[in-house]
Amino acid sequence: MAENILSYSFKAYRENIKLISFFSIPSLIALLIPTVVNTPVFSALGGSFLRTGSIPDMTGADLGVVICGVLISLYLVSFAIVNINLVIKSQRTSTNIKKEVIKGITGYTLNVFSLFLMGTIALLIIQLVTFEMGAQKWLAPALSLIVWLPLFYAPAALVIDDMRPYRAAQKSVAMVISKLPYFLLWAVIAFVLLAVFDFAALALLPHKVGSLAVLLLNSLLLMPFLIVLQTQIYMSKYTILD
Repeated sequence: MAENILSYSFKAYRENIKLISFFSIPSLIALLIPTVVNTPVFSALGGSFLRTGSIPDMTGADLGVVICGVLISLYLVSFAIVNINLVIKSQRTSTNIKKEVIKGITGYTLNVFSLFLMGTIALLIIQLVTFEMGAQKWLAPALSLIVWLPLFYAPAALVIDDMRPYRAAQKSVAMVISKLPYFLLWAVIAFVLLAVFDFAALALLPHKVGSLAVLLLNSLLLMPFLIVLQTQIYMSKYTILD
C-alpha cells in the first residue's frame, strides 16, 4: 500500500540521512555546473534547463562547453543516484556499504550514466525537432515522457537487482505500467514539493538568490528523498514491502 511505501521511505531517509546527504553533494555540483559555465540555461522547479532556441546562435566553443558541462553533470547525477540506491540496498540486505560503493563507482554509475546520456540525446533531438515544427509546447512533453519511462526505475533495477542496462530499461517500463498509481503518486509528490519550495524561495528572496536556494534544497533534501521513495516503490514488487 502507498502508506507502507511512504513509511518505509521516511524511515530509510531519516535513518540514513547523513550518508544520503553526503552522496547528494555531487548532484548539487551537477546542477550548479550549467550556471557556472555561462551556458544559456534557465532555472525552474529546482533544475537547470537549456534554452533550445539559443542553440542555433551558439559558437563551436559554446557548444563544446555545453557538451562538457552536460557530460560532467550527468555523471555526477548518476553517481549520486546510484549511491543513494546503494544505501537503501545495504539497509534492506545488510550488505557492506563500503564494498558496494566501490562497486558502484566502477560499474553501476557508468551504466546509469550511459542510459541517462542516451535519454538526454533523445530529449535534445525532440526539443530541436518540435521547435522547428512549432509544436514544442504540446508534443515535446508527451515525447519526453515516453523517453523517460524506461529510465525512471532503471537505476533501481541496475543497483537492486544487478540487471543489465537494456533489461533495466525494460523493467522500468513494466514497473510504471504495473504500478501506475505509485508512479503518479511519486509525480504528484515531486511536483508539489518542488513547486512549494520554488514558490517560497522566490517569494522570500531575490530571484538569483532564490534560484540558488532552490537548487541547494532540491539537491540536498528533495531529490534524495524522491530517489529513496522511487527505490522503495521499485522494491514494493517484493512481498515484504507490499
